[in-house]
Amino acid sequence: MRGRKILISCEHAGNYVPKDYKFMFANAEETLASHRGWDPGSLGIAKYLARHLEAPLFYQKVSRLLIETNRSLDNKELFSEYTHNVDKNIKNTLLAKYYHPYREEIEHKISDFIAHGEPVLHLSIHTFTPELNGIVRAVDVGLLYDEARMEEAEFCKQWKARLDNMLPEQLIMLNCPYNGADDGFTTYLRTRFSGDVYLGIELEINQRYIDTPTMGKINEAFSQSLLSTFLPA
Repeated sequence: MRGRKILISCEHAGNYVPKDYKFMFANAEETLASHRGWDPGSLGIAKYLARHLEAPLFYQKVSRLLIETNRSLDNKELFSEYTHNVDKNIKNTLLAKYYHPYREEIEHKISDFIAHGEPVLHLSIHTFTPELNGIVRAVDVGLLYDEARMEEAEFCKQWKARLDNMLPEQLIMLNCPYNGADDGFTTYLRTRFSGDVYLGIELEINQRYIDTPTMGKINEAFSQSLLSTFLPA
């Protein structure tokens, strides 16, 4: 795993709605501010990791309820209930302004690293709500990957072992609270790059830790475990 270039992305960094599209979100302020509109705290984590790992950072501040950058073009969640029924021209404009440029910039950066003989570790940073549909989620940190990709499975098992030692009070799980093989940006990128040159890992953090002292400890564990284990000295 040593010698990989790290790239950080954050698909749900904000809940911003440009003024031209605010008409679609009348009386939706509460929903936009909730976990449905964005991943609270994810950008702060992404910036910390990018700074400490000296990695390029890409983030999308437009709300996922306007257009879902972390879904494929044929996914029914690409447009939310607020944008699903809008004019096709508006949808095409949203794709052209926010979806394609974001994803293409990251894909090009990965291609550039690989072209220069540098395999890539892509960390896609997300946070999740502590309770969903009345069910409290016990997991604190999730490492999401594709079990069919041997390189990703081995990486996450090694990383989890390091994090378990560094964060004994937190529950760290593999492919929880979601499955890393489900539709997402990393899923698409796996179709573009082979496992020997591209690892696409989604890092999920429980939002109950955002803006707490424990979040600082978790961030430090993330960066130190990667620096000491997977990167050259």
